[in-house]
Amino acid sequence: MSTKRRRTDLDRAAVFEAILGDLGGAPEGDRAVGTVPIDAIVYNERQPRQFLDPAGLAQLTASIRERGVLEPVLVRRVGDRYELVAGERRTRAAREAGLTDVPAIVLDIDDREALEISIMENLQREDLNAVEETEAVLQLLQLSLDLDRAGTLALIGEVVQESRGRTAQGRFEGSHKGAAVGLFERLGRFTPASFLANRVPILSFPEELLDAVRSGRLAFTKAQALARVDDAHERQRLLDEAIREDLSLSQIRRRITEVRADVVVERTLGDEVIERMNATRRLLQRKHVVRLDDDRLAELRSLLDRVVALIETD
Repeated sequence: MSTKRRRTDLDRAAVFEAILGDLGGAPEGDRAVGTVPIDAIVYNERQPRQFLDPAGLAQLTASIRERGVLEPVLVRRVGDRYELVAGERRTRAAREAGLTDVPAIVLDIDDREALEISIMENLQREDLNAVEETEAVLQLLQLSLDLDRAGTLALIGEVVQESRGRTAQGRFEGSHKGAAVGLFERLGRFTPASFLANRVPILSFPEELLDAVRSGRLAFTKAQALARVDDAHERQRLLDEAIREDLSLSQIRRRITEVRADVVVERTLGDEVIERMNATRRLLQRKHVVRLDDDRLAELRSLLDRVVALIETD
């Protein structure tokens, strides 16, 4: 079945109610629910969600085997196929469960509107990670305002400046700014100021941190802390430790402080002094010291006393 409507007449409230399982709220004439063959569905590569948790997908598959697909997916016709607009997890789980058909709402919409609905549907979900959520909000703003990424960020900056009583550059019309503020209010997750301060910096995170957050291996707040480590080698080492040892945010911050302290020491002492310290540390092992005769051991004690006295005097 197909729901035919002009772009300007698309009842988004009914669509989102259907996505979220509240099928009783929309008028009967505004949608048509049928089934489509799973083999005829193609996935939308532009959708915001890039990572599907295998454990969560397995649980959903088990649920669908037992009770079937309870919420219809959203698709649109593309040639003789159906492109998925919303409901990728349900579709993949249904395929894994052995189903041949899924309940679906078939919409007649264009590329832009399909992407907008996909973004909105994902933003209504609780398990979208911070990177995907940030990218989804920006995509939605770009679509709604008809601006590129740079223009969208500049507009948000002007909105924030004006909200703080400062004079902005005035590159954008008031209607554009009002539309942006309205979209943030509609989403209810951020203000323009909080989005600019807390989420836009994600865009400049090193790629290894973005991948770790997208895949669910690292919490966003931990990635924020690690992003402040400038040295790429140390950042990767700390990232590996954080994931391997499941470090808390406070533990990560302590290790970052230790790394920065080591950097200060290295810059102060210089490479030659540090190398000699490391070489001495390697030599001062019990297996080496026990081989010394009494005279040399006494000399070593004297030298160590002098070193301790020198450092304590400082």
